[in-house]
Amino acid sequence: MHLSLLASLRCPAGCESSLKLKDEVSNGDIVTSGLLTCPVCNRVYEIVNGIPKMLPDHLRTPASAAGSLPTDSLQQQKEIQARDAQVNDYDGMWYLNLYGLLEIPMTIRYLDLCSRHVLLEAGCGTGRMTIEFAKRSQQVIAMDFSWESLLVCARKLKEAGVENVDLIQADLCNMPLRQEVCDRVVSCGVLEHIPTDDLRRQAIREMGRVCSAGRPIVISAYKHSLYTRLMSQKEGEHEGGIYYFRFSKPELHALLSQEVHVDHITGALVYYFIARCTSPAK
Repeated sequence: MHLSLLASLRCPAGCESSLKLKDEVSNGDIVTSGLLTCPVCNRVYEIVNGIPKMLPDHLRTPASAAGSLPTDSLQQQKEIQARDAQVNDYDGMWYLNLYGLLEIPMTIRYLDLCSRHVLLEAGCGTGRMTIEFAKRSQQVIAMDFSWESLLVCARKLKEAGVENVDLIQADLCNMPLRQEVCDRVVSCGVLEHIPTDDLRRQAIREMGRVCSAGRPIVISAYKHSLYTRLMSQKEGEHEGGIYYFRFSKPELHALLSQEVHVDHITGALVYYFIARCTSPAK
């Protein structure tokens, strides 16, 4: 975590307060460990291996107490556990790497990135696209709720010599970021795994909140096409227990347009829609 990131953070609990850094261990401007404390609600968020662990309370609940959580929170916890357990399989999915040859350039073109931009990658996973974003940005804030995925992403960044990325363990529906801290927001292949329409709207609302007004937000999501109708259901679970929902174009447009301005949705990639949106006025 770069020390400069602290000014962009806020408590993800309802108080939304600025945070204080204490007991930190640093290497130059990189904080490798320490505590982020909220002076209002007294919550404490640990920094481990340079990554702030900033999940909201309902996703930090121990498994022994998880039965008392709402159904959507239980579904989110189930996905976190599945992502952590399957982290070594994800990069072995050859079709994702092949698909990325088209997906990544199109996403970057929609973002219109340049070297002065601060980009939020909302749901970075193991970093399939993070390095390409970092090459074209001043700073990338890469967020995911799977701890094991973030550790893999951190290793890839280190091996590639990438130093302009901050990783955060967080929930996209409760982002620990202040308003309008980013010039661009991107979220690839995440929306379809959020388990309810209300939570999807909340995640999109959060993307719009942290992005400067009038700036691009690019979101991709599963497409319910003729191909997917033949191969799988519109809604269900992948092997391993990860929930998914496939959108029609009108469904995706209707969902996005409740929170952001929708400029264009392309279905050219067959399996995914990619939507170029604009952050609304604050």
